[in-house]
Amino acid sequence: MNRTLRERSSTLVFVLLCALVLIGPALYNGFPLVTSDSGAYINSGFHADVPDDRPVTYGLFIWASSLTFSLWFVILAQALVLAAVLLRCLRLLAPAGLPLGWQLLLTLLTLWATGAGWFCSQLMPDIFTAIGLLTLALLLLDGELRGFWRGAALLLLLASAMMHSSNLLIYTLVVAVLLVCVFSQHLVRRQLIRKAALVQVTSMVLLSWVALPSLHAALGGGFAVSRSSYMFVMGRLLESGVLDKFLTKNCTAESQYRLCQFRDKLPNDAITFLWDANSVPGQTGGWEANRAEYEEIIRNVLTHPRYYPALASEAVQATLRQLASNSHGDGLFAYRENSNPYWKVQEYFNYELREYLSSLQQTSRLTFTDLNERLNLTLLLTTAALLLLLGTPLRQHLSPTARLWLVICLTGVVANAGVTGGLANVLSRLQTRVVWVLPWSVLLIVASHAPALVAAQRRKFKLFQKTL
Repeated sequence: MNRTLRERSSTLVFVLLCALVLIGPALYNGFPLVTSDSGAYINSGFHADVPDDRPVTYGLFIWASSLTFSLWFVILAQALVLAAVLLRCLRLLAPAGLPLGWQLLLTLLTLWATGAGWFCSQLMPDIFTAIGLLTLALLLLDGELRGFWRGAALLLLLASAMMHSSNLLIYTLVVAVLLVCVFSQHLVRRQLIRKAALVQVTSMVLLSWVALPSLHAALGGGFAVSRSSYMFVMGRLLESGVLDKFLTKNCTAESQYRLCQFRDKLPNDAITFLWDANSVPGQTGGWEANRAEYEEIIRNVLTHPRYYPALASEAVQATLRQLASNSHGDGLFAYRENSNPYWKVQEYFNYELREYLSSLQQTSRLTFTDLNERLNLTLLLTTAALLLLLGTPLRQHLSPTARLWLVICLTGVVANAGVTGGLANVLSRLQTRVVWVLPWSVLLIVASHAPALVAAQRRKFKLFQKTL
């Protein structure tokens, strides 16, 4: 067997084994995992209908990747894409280091420790947040990514950005931080990031802000990222206490705000405000009926500096809380009869309904205690390792690519916390979906640089002995 054929064979084996592990949670469950939103995504894809509160992109992905035949194909497609991205990352971060077998072992160890496969096994766009972040880092740092595969990576970044409205903001923040670093610290001059690569990535992220609204407009949903973003902002203002301050000042005898009638009945959290069967928006005509009023309230809050300290304080608190909110199981309840996921599986994949109903999730037999204990311990060790690798002289023994890779991933994880926690809700699902990229990156980089790190510490120890 010649070298090229061996390399292709090992690549195929890696991708298939990694993909198999990534859909392992679904195999264990007996069916792809669903949340309360999964039905809405399935419906939007099969009807090509733009939902009010989310992009249509992932719904179209479900429709296309399922081949209108099986929801198993959807999570398999997600797993194959992520496995291919991970393999390319491995070739960048450990080009002359670990054998492919060891790289696969470390990857599988991380997936087991962090439970990343639980997101890959869900009929949700959450896994694409991590896929897009890793692809963005690859495009910036992998100088060997050229031609067809570079074009494919750029399209994957664009698609990932369009899968969830939060991804647009997350990738934009990462690129903005990198641009600031470029102009202030000479990353380009040191050739850590090529100008052409930075231009390509920036252009693709900016394009996503136009491509997603254009897709929605083409499907009759209007030129907008989300038709109901104002509702989520209102929920955040409610949860932060800023809405109460606004109503206290503006609910007077002359006030025209319908919300003033419910000032003493508003819930404490955004989820109840948005989704409860007896929610305040529902009692006043629904989301669309309140659009003009809510948008006016948001505009008044954002244009009056008196609210800025409270907004800034709450944004920081929400970001920190979101960073600390890492656990599996959020939203993975049983959705049986009279639930939207059940109805949509029954409507479009009726022959898989028995599988769906007999799965561990739908019979309330899923537990996450052991997995969450592993995840918390892994994240604790990762935090300690990051402090050592980036905050001590040890960083001098890491390659520039490895250091910058960690910075990009860390920026993405923090940006994810800021966007989801600061603008939507503090939910463990929204942070756990992407935080696993840090343990995987740290483990791989430590393993690849272990000989140099150990040698450096031995030299220091010998020098210390001589000084005694």
